[in-house]
Amino acid sequence: MTRLNNELSGTEKLTVLDRQAEMRRQQALVNAIFSPCAPTEPPAEIGLLQQGQRWSAGIAAYRGNGLTHATAALRIQFPAVLAMLGDTAFNAVCARHWRNRPPRQADLAKTGTEFAETIAEQSELAPWPWLADSARLDWALWQVLFDSPSHLTEADLQRLVNDEPAQLRIHLAAGTRLIQSPWPLVTLRQLHLSPESAPRTLQKALQLPSESAWVWREGFEAQCKAIPAPEALWVQALQSSSSLDAAFNVAPNDMDYAAWLNHAVRHGWIDCIQAL
Repeated sequence: MTRLNNELSGTEKLTVLDRQAEMRRQQALVNAIFSPCAPTEPPAEIGLLQQGQRWSAGIAAYRGNGLTHATAALRIQFPAVLAMLGDTAFNAVCARHWRNRPPRQADLAKTGTEFAETIAEQSELAPWPWLADSARLDWALWQVLFDSPSHLTEADLQRLVNDEPAQLRIHLAAGTRLIQSPWPLVTLRQLHLSPESAPRTLQKALQLPSESAWVWREGFEAQCKAIPAPEALWVQALQSSSSLDAAFNVAPNDMDYAAWLNHAVRHGWIDCIQAL
């Protein structure tokens, strides 16, 4: 048994070393693609046999096709922003994002990191100040797809029934996000993604009160809805408080906790209920 454990330990170490080497290889390739001048020979970390003209042709293809692939990824990750901007303006913002915030990893799924910040920096988009928050909502809906689902069990719920709030802490599921904005964010998203929305309807929507967007993963799909201010404050209290009792102390009095808990359990918003 000791010999078997030693062999397994050696395999695990080799796997870790392999992962680290692959990370270095991918980072070296990303650096070669996004450097101002392409290297004339492949960096040693990449481990390629191609040299000279074959390397130059290959890296030129990567550098030339990178923006095309990134734009395609961003169109998937930011459907509401695409609908708001239209193809031409969206593609222009993608090009600036690609140039000013090149990927740090060779993973197209993460191309949209900081895309909201890129939008916020564009002075031409100042007349549409809700665009950056809309990008944050799009990105949250994309991110939760890769988060782990809720691990809530019957034992967690029994603790909630039997233990004192001061001895408990509710941990929200990894696949949840709260996006706050001075704009009616969820309504604007729904209208822009609906092909039947008229321009006049969109103009009226801008006069609506602000909305807090609650985002969660349910099964293999991302969901979002606008939640009232008391519920947004409650979520913030759960995120920042050291115990359930402390969350109750800062949460609004007009919050329907029983209704929220029912929805939270049904939709997988809670990861676990920790006994302190």
